[in-house]
Amino acid sequence: MDDYRTIVSRCTDCGNCADVCSICRVVDDSVYSPRSKIELVGKLEDGLFLEEEELDSLYLCTMCGLCDDVCPEDIPLSDVIKYERGLVAVRGEEPEKTPHIIDNILEAKNPGGFDNSKRMDWVSDDLEFSDDGEIGYMAGCWISFKYPEIAQQTVKVLNKAGIKPQLIEDEKCCGLFVTDNGHTAELELYAKDYTMEIENQGIQTLVVSCPACYGQMNDMYPRLYREPEFEVKLSMEVYKDLIEEGKLELEETEGELSIKDGCPVSHLFNIPREIVDEMGYSVKELFEDETICCGAPAGVKPNYPEISEKIGKLAIDKAKETRDGMVTYCPFCQYHYEGIEESKDIQMQDLTTLLHKKLK
Repeated sequence: MDDYRTIVSRCTDCGNCADVCSICRVVDDSVYSPRSKIELVGKLEDGLFLEEEELDSLYLCTMCGLCDDVCPEDIPLSDVIKYERGLVAVRGEEPEKTPHIIDNILEAKNPGGFDNSKRMDWVSDDLEFSDDGEIGYMAGCWISFKYPEIAQQTVKVLNKAGIKPQLIEDEKCCGLFVTDNGHTAELELYAKDYTMEIENQGIQTLVVSCPACYGQMNDMYPRLYREPEFEVKLSMEVYKDLIEEGKLELEETEGELSIKDGCPVSHLFNIPREIVDEMGYSVKELFEDETICCGAPAGVKPNYPEISEKIGKLAIDKAKETRDGMVTYCPFCQYHYEGIEESKDIQMQDLTTLLHKKLK
């Protein structure tokens, strides 16, 4: 395989990456384009220090991966940026909050540094679980600590269909923030141990509520360790299957919704639309045929809150035009949007919450 410097040299400056970049939609300066970010690889490998604007550019990236999808030269822009961030990390030049969040994940097992023993506080007596079932459930950090009701509703939906999931005995963060910021080697043993822990529970299918967990465990864990012996499915994939099998019946209604998609699962674009269609809703797309990141992941929200908020407002402003508001299935998107003042003007809810309300 060619080294990254050689790979980057294939860039023809077509501009496709900047056209789809969420950062470029709110910051009018070519230095922040994906192309400008990857062209820093030579300077970093030569041991040269980055100017402040260049450093900001490197970390003003949500790792949504949209630029990867449109590059005609198949340059893995996200991977190059992660590699560059790793070089910066070794020199101790990361934005202040980035190493702190990484330490939280590696030590406390969640990005917020919360007491991880309280992760399962959402579990209640009205939920049914199995001690040795083949289907496992991983709520993820944001749902466990910020939106416990979504975890409860997920299990209630599964229970309604006759599924009693097994909980992960020592659930922890998937570690996406760590690898997004170039600390790949630090997560290798972590990914190995977590994969083996889940396998040792006899789980064959792991249902996750968070698109970030889905992407990390399907794409990054095999690169860090190996392919897991269990299948990872996003909760909405399971819902769709259960609806088609007649195991979930939904009340029909009339209305109009917009859907905010999760960047790591853009290939599952049709699934949430098919689910809300089963409920009787029509879908008004936020951005025609485009996907635009919420603006929060990979450190943009904590390190550059003003720019992160500007990106978030793009979806919120569009959702104001939709009769019944916006549905998302990404808890981090929801968390980010709820922190933006203008979100008070729209109805916003999680897909699982809506589905649970519509169960017969």
